[in-house]
Amino acid sequence: MMTEESNDLPDENSKHSAKLPSGKRSSRIRNVDTPKLRMTMSTGHESHETQGQLKSDIANIFASDVLPEGCVPIFLSKPTQQIFNIVADEQITQSKPTALVQKTDLLKDIQLRAAVSDFSVQKTAINNYPGTEILIMYDAEYKFGENYILVLSENSKHSILNPVEEKSEEQTEVEDEEEEEEDTVEEESDSVTVFRPLVRRPWINLGSDKEVMELSVSETRPKVFTIYQRPRREFGAPVSFHDCDATEKANSSLISSVSDRPSEIPITELDKSVSNAQLICERGTNTDWKYPRNAFTQYFPRLLPQEEFHIFFGPDSPLQDLGKYFPLFEQGLLENMMYDFLANDFENLAVGDETYDTRADNTFKEFLSFTDLKFSKDKAVTCIQWHPTIKGIVAMSVGERHNYDQRCDQSSRVLLTPTHIILWSFADPIQPQLLLEAPEDIMCFQFNPTDPHIVAGGCFNGTVVLWDIERHLEDLRTVKARMKAKNKTPLFSFDDTDPNRVPISPYCCVSNIEASHTSAILDMIWMPDHVEVNRLGYCLENTSLKCVQLITCGLNNELLFWDIRPDRSPLAVDKNRDTIMPPRNVPQTFLALDMKWKPLFRVHLFKTEPGGDHAPTRFCMREVQGDRRLLAANADDRNNLGPKTSTIKTKPLQGASTMFYVGTEDGDLVYVDWMPQKDQDTGKMQTPKPDFYAPQHDGPISYLARSPFEPSVLLVVGGWTWSIWKEGVHSGPIIESGHAQKPLTGGSWSPTRPSVFFISRADGGLEVWDLLDKTHEPVMFQSVSANALTKISLCNFSRRQIIAVGDIQGALQLFVVPRRLKTMLAEELNNFNACIDREVKRREFVLMRWGLREQEKVEQEAENKRRAGVAPAVTLTEDELLQKEALEYEDYLKNEHAFLRQLGMIEEEE
Repeated sequence: MMTEESNDLPDENSKHSAKLPSGKRSSRIRNVDTPKLRMTMSTGHESHETQGQLKSDIANIFASDVLPEGCVPIFLSKPTQQIFNIVADEQITQSKPTALVQKTDLLKDIQLRAAVSDFSVQKTAINNYPGTEILIMYDAEYKFGENYILVLSENSKHSILNPVEEKSEEQTEVEDEEEEEEDTVEEESDSVTVFRPLVRRPWINLGSDKEVMELSVSETRPKVFTIYQRPRREFGAPVSFHDCDATEKANSSLISSVSDRPSEIPITELDKSVSNAQLICERGTNTDWKYPRNAFTQYFPRLLPQEEFHIFFGPDSPLQDLGKYFPLFEQGLLENMMYDFLANDFENLAVGDETYDTRADNTFKEFLSFTDLKFSKDKAVTCIQWHPTIKGIVAMSVGERHNYDQRCDQSSRVLLTPTHIILWSFADPIQPQLLLEAPEDIMCFQFNPTDPHIVAGGCFNGTVVLWDIERHLEDLRTVKARMKAKNKTPLFSFDDTDPNRVPISPYCCVSNIEASHTSAILDMIWMPDHVEVNRLGYCLENTSLKCVQLITCGLNNELLFWDIRPDRSPLAVDKNRDTIMPPRNVPQTFLALDMKWKPLFRVHLFKTEPGGDHAPTRFCMREVQGDRRLLAANADDRNNLGPKTSTIKTKPLQGASTMFYVGTEDGDLVYVDWMPQKDQDTGKMQTPKPDFYAPQHDGPISYLARSPFEPSVLLVVGGWTWSIWKEGVHSGPIIESGHAQKPLTGGSWSPTRPSVFFISRADGGLEVWDLLDKTHEPVMFQSVSANALTKISLCNFSRRQIIAVGDIQGALQLFVVPRRLKTMLAEELNNFNACIDREVKRREFVLMRWGLREQEKVEQEAENKRRAGVAPAVTLTEDELLQKEALEYEDYLKNEHAFLRQLGMIEEEE
C-alpha cells in the first residue's frame, strides 16, 4: 500500500534546484513527510500551528451535537480519576483535554473493583477494543451528559490525535505563489530543496482492497431488533407504591446478590519449551554388608572347692535340717493353690449406686439448652457432633422439616432462607460462636479426626461441602476469656468490630453436582488414617497418617468414596478456572476442588430380587479410627520397629476388611462388599450383590453403629423396633425388641458401658436399655422434650457424661447422664461378651429346632396318609418304582391316543 501511495507523490526535488555560490558544493535532501521531521526542520511557529490544529479539531467535536463513531460519554468519579492520573482541572484541563490509558489497566480495574468500577458499564466494549491504548477526553461543560468521553474506535482516535489540515483552492493558490517567490529567491543564493507539506489526494486502488477485506470483520447476519410495547392507557396513569414481600406476588422474584466474577482476559497462545525429565524417581540405601564368619562359645561348670563342698554338704551342714520343714512347705503350696492371696478385693466392691438406688439420682438432669431464634427457628436438628479436640464445643445442623411436596410448594422461601451449621459453647449458651454457611440444608456432617479444622457436610441436593475453620479455632478455645473481657466495656475503643456479631465461615468448596448424589446425603464417615482406597476399590496403606478420604451414602442407591486431595494429573488441571481468584474471606485450602470435585469410587447396592435397588440411609464399616495420642506417647518405640515406607508407592493393606453393613429406607439390613467383581452376565467390573439382606424393620433405618467395645456387635434402630446383630450370624438378629408405643427416631451406644444404649422416640421420650439387666423393657424412661426427638449424641466432659438431644423445633438440650448409667461395673465387659455368645448359641439352637420341626411335620403328614390308606405302608424298591413308572407311562399313552382320536387327528383302525 505504501508503494501505491508513493507513486502519486510529486517530484518536488526536480523543480526546486539551483546552483550554490562558488566555493560551495550542491546538496539534495529527500522529501520525507513525517510530523516529527517537519517540526524538526521548521521553526517553532509551525509547531504552534500543529497544536492549534489539534485544538481546533477537538473544538469541532464539542461544537457538534453528535459524537464521532466509537465515542461514548462516561462518568468518572474522583477516586477513579486519581487512580488513572486524570484528575479534572489539575492533570487534565479544558485546554489539554486528552489522555491515553492502557487497556490492561482498565481491565485490571474492572476485575478488582467489579461493579464499583466506573468502566464496568463498558466492560464488553473495552474487552473487544483492538488497540493497546484507549483515548479519554475531558468534557468540562458536560456537553454530552457526562464529564468524560471514552474513545473506543481506532479511526476516531487516529483522527483526533493526528488531524489533517484541509485547505481550500484559493488558499492553495496563494500558498503556491508564495512558495514560487521564495523558491526564486532561494535559487539565486542556494540550491537547497524546500520541503512542503503533502496535500490529501484520492487513493488509487491497485488490488490491495482484498487484503483489507480479509483482515476486517464484517457482519454475517442482520441485527436483531426488539420492540417493547404497552397500551396507551397505561401512560401517565396514577400509581401507588407500598412495601410488600417478594414471595407474596406471583409476578415478582427476589434475586440474591452474587459477586461478579472477573472476566477472563484472552491471551495470545505462546510456544514454550520444556525439557524431558522424570516426574518420579526412586533412590534407595542399605547398610554395609559384612562377611559372615563362624563363631562358637564354650562354657564350663562352676565347681566348689573341696573345703566348701564339705561345709555345705557334710553331716553337720544346715541343709540337712531342711528335710524336717518339708511338710510345712507342702502345706503352704497347697493353700496357695486353693486360695488366691494376691487377689485385690477392692475391685470387687460396688463402685456405683446400684445397690442403694435413689430416685433423685436416677433421672437425667438438664445441663444446658441452646436455642437461636434467627438461625434455627422452625427447623429440625438433622445432625449433632462434638468437636474432637476442644472440650465444650458442640455443633448442630438444621434443615427444613418439610416433605417433598411441601418443599416444592415453598421452594422460593427455602432457597432464599440461608442455612448454617451452628457451633455452641458451654461458656456462652445464649449466642452461637461460629456459623458455617452452606449452599443447601445440611443433613449430616463430620469433623476430620486428624485435622479438626476441616469439616465435611452432606447437603440435601446430594453435594458434599468442605469448610476450613482454622482461623476460628483460637476464638473457640478462648470463649471463656472473651466472655470475661466482654463484661468490661471501655469508655473509648478504637476497635470498630462488634463483639456480639456471630462470625460466619463460608464453605471452601462444593462437589460437582453432576457427579454427586442425585438425592439427599443422609450419612457420612471419614476413612481411618491408616487406610485409603484407590480407584479400583483396593485398600492401601496410608503412610501420611491423615484422614484424606470420606464415604457418603444417599437415597440414589449408591455409596461414594471421596478424596480431599486435589488431582494433579495434567487432564485434571484447568488453567482458565485456576486463574480465577476466590472472594477475599474464603479460605483457599480446597480451591482446586471447588465445583469440579468428583468421587473417587462408587458402590451401587443391587438387589437380588426384582423391584428396585437398595436406598441406603445409614452404614458402618469394620475399620475404625484409633486414638493417635496413645501412639504419640510411644513415638520413639514405634519409629524403631522398622524403616519408613516410601510415600511414592503405597503398599496394599493386609487384613483390611472391605465389608460393611448398610441400613436402607425400606428397613432392610444389607451386608455387602465394596470390592468390585467381574459380572458373569455383562463381563464388567461392578459391585457384587449383597451377601445377605434381611427385611427386619418396618421403617427407615435411623441408626446403625458397631459397639465401641465389641466391633462385631451392631445396634440397628428403625421404624418401631430396634435389634442387636452379630457379625457372621446372617440368620437373623440375636436380640430384638417388641413393638414400641411410638416410632423410634435414633439411638446411640454408651461410650463407657458395653451393655447400655439409648433410644430416642417421636414423642420426646428417651429410653435407656441395659442388656445385662432387662431385655424386655427399658431400665429407665424419661420425657425430655415436648417435641419429637431427631438426634442424640453422647460425650464425656469433666467427670460427667453429657447427652445432647435435638428436636424438630431446632432446640438442642444437654442432660447429665446418671452415674449408674455411665460407670462400668466389675466384669461387665466379660459378662456382655458371654451374653452375646449365649444369644448366638440360642439362635443356632432355634434354627436347628426349626429344621427338626419341619422334618417332623413332613413325617407326621406321611403317617397320616399311611393311616388313611393313601400312601403305601412300605417303601418300594427301585425295581418296583421302575415298574410303577412304566405302568403310569402306558396309561399316559392310552389317554393321549384317546384324546387325539376325539379331535379327529387319528383315524380308527378297522
